Amino acid sequence: MKQTMKVGMVLLGALTIAMWFGMSSINKKKEALSANIEQLERKSLQKELVYEEMIGLIDEVEGQLDEIVTRESLIYGQRTEAFQGDQKTKMLKEIGAIDELIVRSNENIISLNDKIKSSDLKLGVFQKRINALQADLTDRVTQITGLKEELVAKDEALAFLMNQTDSLNQSIDQYMADLGQKRLEITQLTASNNELNKGYLAIGTFQDLKTKGVVDKEGGFLGLLGRKVALQEDAEITEFMTIDKREINRIPVAATDLALISEHPSNSYRILPGANETEKVLEIVDPEAFWQISKYLVISKKS
Repeated sequence: MKQTMKVGMVLLGALTIAMWFGMSSINKKKEALSANIEQLERKSLQKELVYEEMIGLIDEVEGQLDEIVTRESLIYGQRTEAFQGDQKTKMLKEIGAIDELIVRSNENIISLNDKIKSSDLKLGVFQKRINALQADLTDRVTQITGLKEELVAKDEALAFLMNQTDSLNQSIDQYMADLGQKRLEITQLTASNNELNKGYLAIGTFQDLKTKGVVDKEGGFLGLLGRKVALQEDAEITEFMTIDKREINRIPVAATDLALISEHPSNSYRILPGANETEKVLEIVDPEAFWQISKYLVISKKS
């Protein structure tokens, strides 16, 4: 009888341990799934905003091209007639408006291409439409250039006014070229700044972090890319979540207690109570000091 009771107690104990590990595994999976969902939601929102901005610019360029065609039609309808009174001024005004629309359309197309190059989202779906807009704009420029030449040959006074307009357009073209160069420099600086502000976050129990190779057996942080203080190989970058250090100020963690394994000045952050007893919040109070030593943030937690 006693032997049977002992066997029963052993089985019960084994079952309890198995259930505990099972629940622990489920909690870990839930946390990982929650983190993935949050990351996907952020990317989805970013993608939606960029898409809306791209569509808005494309609509604007299409409207500008439609207006160019309309104004061209007005000029074409008058070009065979003898110029009377203020007709020259009106025609020149239409041509000036077309030139302005061409400049604005070109500026918007440059902006669209810049957005595709600078964004890490897949925006290739827009490239074909942008190329079509560029081709349409080029065709409109060719048409208006031919129209100008025809009008210049017809009237010397109009030719003089045209030359003045062309000089102004050359100044505008130079301005647009300078603007394009500045935009390229800004895009490059933005990309460089984004890379400099990239951080890496890993959260888990000490055992989880150890299993993934983020910490060594003594609890030291295994820095990547040359900062190795490890008794094992460097952790894979895929074990970290990529973050923007400028946007991370508060990190809620499902844990009864937590500690930072990566090195950060103690006065640059604080650990606060969360919404309930099973949550803690890491608040970064001095971001510049906090990230000065390391761009890796490793949080060990106790559930």
